[in-house]
Amino acid sequence: MIRELSAQWEDPLPKLVALYFDNQLDEAKLSLLQDRLKSDPEARIFFAQFSVLQAQLEWVYTDSPDSQEPTHLAASIQVSNRNWSQILYALTCVCLVLGGLLFVHLTSPVAHVIPLQDSHWKSGPITQEEPLLSGSYRHLLRGEIEIRFGSGSIVHVKAPALFTTSGSNEISLEEGMLVADIPEAGHGFTVETHAGRIIDLGTSFSVNVGAEQNTDVKVYRGKVQVGSGTTDGSTHEIRANEAVRIDSVTRKIQTQNYSSSDFIPLISRDYPVLSFSESVVFQEHLPAAIARGTFQVLERDETVFLFPEKRDVQLDSDLKVSISQPGSYWSYDQIEKESDLISRGMKVDCYRVYYDPASNQDDMMPVAGEIVFKQPVLGIITTNQMLEASDEYLNPMFHQFPGQKIKHQEIETRLSKDGTRQDVIVLSPDRKKLSFQLFTGTTYVDEFRVLVASP
Repeated sequence: MIRELSAQWEDPLPKLVALYFDNQLDEAKLSLLQDRLKSDPEARIFFAQFSVLQAQLEWVYTDSPDSQEPTHLAASIQVSNRNWSQILYALTCVCLVLGGLLFVHLTSPVAHVIPLQDSHWKSGPITQEEPLLSGSYRHLLRGEIEIRFGSGSIVHVKAPALFTTSGSNEISLEEGMLVADIPEAGHGFTVETHAGRIIDLGTSFSVNVGAEQNTDVKVYRGKVQVGSGTTDGSTHEIRANEAVRIDSVTRKIQTQNYSSSDFIPLISRDYPVLSFSESVVFQEHLPAAIARGTFQVLERDETVFLFPEKRDVQLDSDLKVSISQPGSYWSYDQIEKESDLISRGMKVDCYRVYYDPASNQDDMMPVAGEIVFKQPVLGIITTNQMLEASDEYLNPMFHQFPGQKIKHQEIETRLSKDGTRQDVIVLSPDRKKLSFQLFTGTTYVDEFRVLVASP
């Protein structure tokens, strides 16, 4: 048995390891040893080597009547006994090494927490980066955090949330909302909830577990596999711009309306879009049917779609736009009679705002919302004539339809018969916030282009 040495080591690691194998570590020293093994790869190697040395020493001293004197095996010992001793010795070595490796595994972090906005655990504020072990349970009481897993997967968690890190590429969400952004190296990242399991298939997705323990899944990019834990083991593949709910009682997987507000951190990372209201759905790709001018293909009440059409477009001539100055626009005189210009040489990003209600009724369906951009809005194109004229520069599929006239439906910035304003666009004084109020029917569409200065 290893005994504590009286000599004083400059590095406390050997003494801590020796005391660990003698079961003489108190809670404070055990915590000190665990912290050292988490942060120091060489310490983990030393621990594994010490495990082997411990096994060898126990082999030498086991049969000795005096534990301080080594016993040499006599030649007269029966071969069978020596074979059994060798087997026991080998098993002891293996068990100690495996035990050491298991200890290292259990004390090595599988992820790290990065505090973001005013983040607090239930136990107190998160002031710096923190490691998470496999099996670490946390209650995020306030704010937001980012969890970076050893696999490269990044998870954004918003309070209130209860979760457990289950390994280097898995998390269990008891309550709250997370957004997972998974690189190729993290393929297969898994989220467990009370209602089911979500497995990444190369994607960015969100999971939200509410008070009733239903699990809502939305996919921003790529696809995921969703299983509800039913006896038949069935799974569903959910793709970009789709959403489902796993009912916590019936375990049925039900299709839901997709929304993109969960993904604002990812969107603002890749596009100059800071935020938008719940009535706005951001989709990365403009559907080909809409690009061709076909309507009634993406119908949804009280929901406006925002599509990035083209980015970093260098204008080789002046571009006519309907609106180029801050203000509130709601009448024919303000927009259709006069046009403004974005000067040649400017570099712009173009976004299409598109509203196509689904309700089968004659009433006009209203929608209101706002979009905040990082860069200033240089111009807005609202009329059919200007939309058609700008297709050559700004429609990403224009050249796929040679000779075909692309149809558009403009917004109606005029008073309705009852004297109310029909469509309203407001551009803030700093040109970064675009607000709108649109009215249209199920057989019509409201659409316009927004030109933003390229970053």
